Amino acid sequence: MTEPHILILGAGFAGFTLARDLRRDAAAHRVRLTVVEPEPYLTYKPLLPEVAGGETQSRDSVVPLRRPLKNAELVAGALQSVDTGARVAVVRTLDGTERAITYDHVVFALGAVTKTLPIPGLAETAIGFSSVEEAAYLRDHVLERIRFAAATGDAAERKRALTFVFVGGGYTGVEAIAELQRVAAAELDRYRELDGERMNWLLIEVAGRIAAELPEQLSAWTLRLLRKRGIQVLLHTEVKSCEHGDVVLSNGETHPTDTLIWVAGVTPNPVLDRADVPRGPKGHVQCNASLQAVRDDGTPLDGVWALGDDAQVPDLTAEKQPAYYPPNAQNAIRQARVLADNLRRSIAGESLTEYRHRSLGTLASYSGMRGAAVVRGIPLRGVAAWAVDKVYHAIALPSVSRRFLLILGWVGNGLTPRDAAPVGTVQEPRERFREAAAAQEKN
Repeated sequence: MTEPHILILGAGFAGFTLARDLRRDAAAHRVRLTVVEPEPYLTYKPLLPEVAGGETQSRDSVVPLRRPLKNAELVAGALQSVDTGARVAVVRTLDGTERAITYDHVVFALGAVTKTLPIPGLAETAIGFSSVEEAAYLRDHVLERIRFAAATGDAAERKRALTFVFVGGGYTGVEAIAELQRVAAAELDRYRELDGERMNWLLIEVAGRIAAELPEQLSAWTLRLLRKRGIQVLLHTEVKSCEHGDVVLSNGETHPTDTLIWVAGVTPNPVLDRADVPRGPKGHVQCNASLQAVRDDGTPLDGVWALGDDAQVPDLTAEKQPAYYPPNAQNAIRQARVLADNLRRSIAGESLTEYRHRSLGTLASYSGMRGAAVVRGIPLRGVAAWAVDKVYHAIALPSVSRRFLLILGWVGNGLTPRDAAPVGTVQEPRERFREAAAAQEKN
């Protein structure tokens, strides 16, 4: 009997957890497992702000795929298209070759990409914040700008170098600016040439509050904390242009800068446009509670599944309907476990189970032993929230050795930002951001 072939597209949190849960089935030859992923590792994205701030080493925030997924065929490449009727996916491998892969079941776990807007100069100027390369590059870039400011005699160039603009006041933007501002402040104090100089840190948010994922009281506390640290937070403000690094805002201000960080949200991977799957209003794969892709009338597509950041999964536990699960790690991991079971059930001809999960809460870490959190409905802030955040991420990181290294790093470095250490990147982050913007414009 031929083994059913399960093709998993993407090895982020959702795809990696699913593949790992199916590894024993693959080892026992109950299924054949193929995972398509362009990167050689899983990136634990909640740790990216700490990578940028130096609390966590780059290597401790990633998990190489080969060892934990040794019973799966790993295809290093990017998805080009999917024909669900013919059950064929086309993948472009790293050498540029296009390879057609047939399957019995396909799982869309492609994740999300940085959401860009048609703002003049954005694609050419901004740096994203969705990869370990971008986080490591950004930290070195900020520290290098401080060194440049100490060396230049041009007052305008010095001010420009010491201006850092973040666009997007969600979790990622708030955590990233909090981490980087703290490490930059420690670095600035080391330069006698910059005595009396001040850095200009700006957080731009179009809505009326930051960290909106938190309750309003914790969001307001977060705002006060950032402002106390010297970060200028501009609410109800948009970026109108950023050509040549001159950031023009809707309030009439212009801020020349060498550092523009775009963290204004994410969007489902645009490659979904080349897959004939039903889509929700925001571009996600439309799913039922069993994680099957479904048509508008609710009928499932045979052998097509989705989960994680690119899936619209109904939240049947919510009091007000319709409701959908937010794209976060706790949902991705739990959806993967339910889907692994449902794939076994589908192959065996059994009825499927539904994904139901009540949120454990939300966590945010702001460096310096400060954070904000809601755990099982209990609001926390300050040291308590910071500690809960650290414990959760140490447990959630899908590698025992990485957990150990992570804890050692926090113990040895959690209170004092590290000195700068050069980090080589596979791709210059502005080029990565330009590619993301071009892909969305094309689609």
